Amino acid sequence: MRFVAKRNSLSSAILLISGLFISQQPAAAGGSPPLAANDVSILFPLPTSGNLLDFITIADLKGIDDIRLLSDAAFDQFIAVSESADSKIATGAGSATQIAFPAPTKNAKDWLVAGIRLDVGAPGLSANVMDKFGQIPQVRLILQPVTPKPGGGLTVHDRAAHVIFSFAKGFSQQQENCQITVVPRIEPDLDAFRPLLDDFKALRDDLADGKFGDPVDTSGPLKVHPGLAAPGRKAVRDRIEAILEKHLKAKQVTALAVMGLPAGAPEPWIFMPMRRNPGNDTVSAVPSPTLDGQAKAQLLKFLGSDRVLPAPKTDNQAESMTTCFRKPADRVGVSTVELFSASATPQRTVEVTETIADPSKSHFFNTDCLSCHTETRLLLAKSPGTAITGVDASVLPETQWNVRNFGWGSEFGRMKPTITRRTATETDEVVNAANLLLSDTP
Repeated sequence: MRFVAKRNSLSSAILLISGLFISQQPAAAGGSPPLAANDVSILFPLPTSGNLLDFITIADLKGIDDIRLLSDAAFDQFIAVSESADSKIATGAGSATQIAFPAPTKNAKDWLVAGIRLDVGAPGLSANVMDKFGQIPQVRLILQPVTPKPGGGLTVHDRAAHVIFSFAKGFSQQQENCQITVVPRIEPDLDAFRPLLDDFKALRDDLADGKFGDPVDTSGPLKVHPGLAAPGRKAVRDRIEAILEKHLKAKQVTALAVMGLPAGAPEPWIFMPMRRNPGNDTVSAVPSPTLDGQAKAQLLKFLGSDRVLPAPKTDNQAESMTTCFRKPADRVGVSTVELFSASATPQRTVEVTETIADPSKSHFFNTDCLSCHTETRLLLAKSPGTAITGVDASVLPETQWNVRNFGWGSEFGRMKPTITRRTATETDEVVNAANLLLSDTP
């Protein structure tokens, strides 16, 4: 789900971050083919001990100013905040759980880029969302720790971080009149974002022209990026790294997010958003906007009762979008919490998951993260024959234990590249907007 950085509100308690299918596209400038889904949502293959040179680590990435995109100080703060009391959630009977990272995963050099998502505008690109929230072009890096096993081989950990780079000019003059503002309306810096799109388009063209070996076609449904699955993948990886370092700076990192696990346990998965202050390079957890205005973390588990804690109060069926804080009792919406019940019907499952997967209705500020991470698997469990348009079947989640949206997900003991329907619907919005932007010759 998309994230955006947020201003202080609700007595400094609510500091939020935010970070439909393949359709006919306008031709990009110069008459070249339009961008496709795999050109803006780039998924890396599963790493093995024999292909680590084909991956990018967050520790190696530097910006155009030669400054690390995520400093050791910022990374260490990310780990510390993840393991702090901010991620602690009461589970009943005086018990609680929180995120803990195994010692081998606390080094930035072991966090690989599992995926890259280009976004022309968070939190959404439909007219009703942009009217209220504005538009923030972003690059989101999805990171996962990968560490060597003592006896050989690798462990791909079922943990993840999102690092969000924003291209924003500042606050819009047009703002809602709110008693409590959740997030200000933002003006995009499209002049800075378009050259990045141009460079990824050039990468697509060079792949098609066979400049990395045999010609590579990136069209079609979302899957592991075809260029990173081809024999020339090391050169493609180097090109991607060069594009990122050409266009990104550390000061653009305004938001992060974590998905972690408790120590020595396969569940629950705990999700928590964070904010980075570029001025002093500090990272802090922030309240999740679909909880009570105070809680910062939310968990999902499959063993025992109370699958989701705390239960969200979403607002994705309200009559209008808003940047204002609505009290939980005033919100109108759905989440996937109700679908974990055995009594959930296939029809109700379709209805709820369609709302969750639709970026014109659901986004970071009105829908909980767990809903977006579980809608595809819940739908396929109730309606196994459902066709998920825009996603190759090879990367769909196979079991409930895979809660990855875009990255390497756990299938109860093994890891696999994973993409959900929610990712595909967001990507389709981005593809449309990116091709319109590229067709508008400056």
